[in-house]
Amino acid sequence: MKVKASDSGVKFFATIFQSFTLTIALTIVVLSGVLHFYFEDISLKQTYSSTLTNLAQTSQEASIMAVNARTFAKQMYNDMNISKLLYFSSVDPLDTSAAMAQLNSYRATSLFIDSIYIYNYQTDTFYTSADISTNSIWKGNEFYDTTAVQMVKHISDYKALMPIPRKIPFESLMLNNQEKERDCYTFLLYDTLSHKNEKNVIIVNISETQMHKNIDGMIANSDKNTFIIDDRGVLITNSWKNAMLTDLSNKSYIQEVLESGESEGYFLSEAEGVKSLVTYTAPDVLGWRYIRIAPYSVITKGINHVRIYTIVIAIAILLLGLLTSYLITRKLSLNVNRKLMKLMILETERRNHFMALRQDLVRNLLLGSGCANPNGLNEKFKLCEIKLDANENCVVTVLKIDGYGELVERYSASDRSLLKIGIMNIAQELLNPFCRSFSVDMGHDRIAILLNGWEAASDSHPILPESLWRQIQSSVSDYIKVSVSIAVSTRGDDARSVSRLYTQATEALFHRLFFGHGCLIYAEQIESLKAKSYVYPISKEKQLIEELMLGRIVDAKRIFREVVEETAAYPYMSYHLAVSHLAFAVNNAVSTIQKNNDISWDLNINALLAGLNDAELVNDMYRPFFEVFEQVSASLEDKKNTKHDEVVGKIIAIVQQKFMIQELSLDGIAEEMGLSATYIGRLFKKITLNTILNYIIEVRMDKARELLLTTELPIGDIAEKTGFSNSPYFYKAFKKINGVSPAEFRKNGRLQDERALDIS
Repeated sequence: MKVKASDSGVKFFATIFQSFTLTIALTIVVLSGVLHFYFEDISLKQTYSSTLTNLAQTSQEASIMAVNARTFAKQMYNDMNISKLLYFSSVDPLDTSAAMAQLNSYRATSLFIDSIYIYNYQTDTFYTSADISTNSIWKGNEFYDTTAVQMVKHISDYKALMPIPRKIPFESLMLNNQEKERDCYTFLLYDTLSHKNEKNVIIVNISETQMHKNIDGMIANSDKNTFIIDDRGVLITNSWKNAMLTDLSNKSYIQEVLESGESEGYFLSEAEGVKSLVTYTAPDVLGWRYIRIAPYSVITKGINHVRIYTIVIAIAILLLGLLTSYLITRKLSLNVNRKLMKLMILETERRNHFMALRQDLVRNLLLGSGCANPNGLNEKFKLCEIKLDANENCVVTVLKIDGYGELVERYSASDRSLLKIGIMNIAQELLNPFCRSFSVDMGHDRIAILLNGWEAASDSHPILPESLWRQIQSSVSDYIKVSVSIAVSTRGDDARSVSRLYTQATEALFHRLFFGHGCLIYAEQIESLKAKSYVYPISKEKQLIEELMLGRIVDAKRIFREVVEETAAYPYMSYHLAVSHLAFAVNNAVSTIQKNNDISWDLNINALLAGLNDAELVNDMYRPFFEVFEQVSASLEDKKNTKHDEVVGKIIAIVQQKFMIQELSLDGIAEEMGLSATYIGRLFKKITLNTILNYIIEVRMDKARELLLTTELPIGDIAEKTGFSNSPYFYKAFKKINGVSPAEFRKNGRLQDERALDIS
């Protein structure tokens, strides 16, 4: 009791310490989470405030641009020299030169100004000051800035002195720097009081590049993107993602800006696939919206670092607390654990020793080496807490694990022992409601169960229903994943008959060979077979040997099975006797076959007899015998094929030597070889896929073609030399096979030879 109290105190202390540590760590994590969200909101608002200030500066720069452009336009409008270009239909060349110099002077006063156009509608002439062309005076239909031409033609469609984002085209100038167009903001100054459609116009083009430098600096090196859109969502500045005049209205975050009724604000959105803070404002009369996009990860980078540090610190505190708890608990409980360990070891040893005593007691009783006196045995049962009565009727059941060889390969000895314990527990659990039982591990693949105390009439057979044994087999298969075969002995009067009953059930299980895996065998049925006398079928053995000698393996296997399967109706030793006889008979037959056919391969009779002890099923015993049968068949077939090849080779040699003899025929060849004409004709066609007569004609034709090409012999002589009986038949056969007559064949062959000589 002291040990238990000490152990409980240590566990209680450890639990409190761990809970305290976990509470502190959890508090830190929760507090850091709350602070993270609070600081994140503050960071977003600060970023918004800072961005709003920057956008206000951007707006101011845009306003300055607009004011400067308007100021320049008005100054030029009031300039007397420039007025001559604007209004006079004919200008003195000196005045024109002075006016153009004044125009260039205006353009040079500001970096914002890209170019200046003075349009006189009376003469349809553009007077220009620009860095892109040396020519300063252009007729409307020749002017390179075609968009400016369209603007002055429809001047009433544009507001005076309001910036118009556009691109100046340079394609017609063929510039060396390959510049195709230039982004700018165009301001138009014209007489707004006149109702005429055609008006004189002062055009000031402000450089988008210069203005963008003042708006956002070098945006390519920034992690923020600042740009301006109009009220339709069209980009009116270049951004690092899109070119000027790109329509961004299909972007979700641009739609949100356009639909917002506020003059300024911010929100989180996906911008170009990146979560970002979008800040916008519309502070001036230009109707433009100034937008800045900042990646959300950049804004919260510092906060995320704080959160990570906090979590790391919390985990460190937690681990430190757990380590401290472990060390303190270990120190306090070290002595207690030692004592508990000793007690556990002693308890395990006592339990294992007690279990071993119980197993040994019943095992020795089954094997006939223990005390079988019922009175003395009951005392031992009581000491070992075995709930059996040695004075009552008893039955022995033996369970044999199927496919045990595979289990040996898959599991270690200790694991196999655990599997057997599981099988014994399942069996006893299912048997306990019907009778008293005790299971014993009999080694290798066997488990024995001693039963008594069932409630049944004295003459009832079987003692327990078949369904109960089948349920045991099914449960073992489901839970242990192995199959077992069961043999049930007859009933004995008391414990003195246990050894006999165990031997009886064990012998009954030998018949698993024929019943198969998962069988249920009652020893009473097997005992009845012992009265039958077995006579070995020597006639079938002779028939088996004859079939084997002739290479008829299918029949040999059938007869072998019949001989073995007949022993299933006799005692088990009949099976041993039959297989032993067959093994020696097969061995002698194979030796004879090898000697008669000059075949050499080793046959080990011990391999044939191994099935007597190793085979679990009769099919396992068949395997080594049938492998020998197949090997015999293959050897005889190889020998047969070799003999056939020799016959065919001899036929070919005779035809090659005697093709010129007109009387050469199938019967003549058969007579010369001393074989049947039918046999050699069938064999030759099977091997060569050609008849002997066709082969004779082929050889004769080959020789005829050779003589036609290499000799000057008359065709009739060639027919006679190649074995043809008359010339007409030779002509007909040659043309049928070669497609041409012999004369044509000779002529064509010689022409080909002459051509070959000419080419060489």
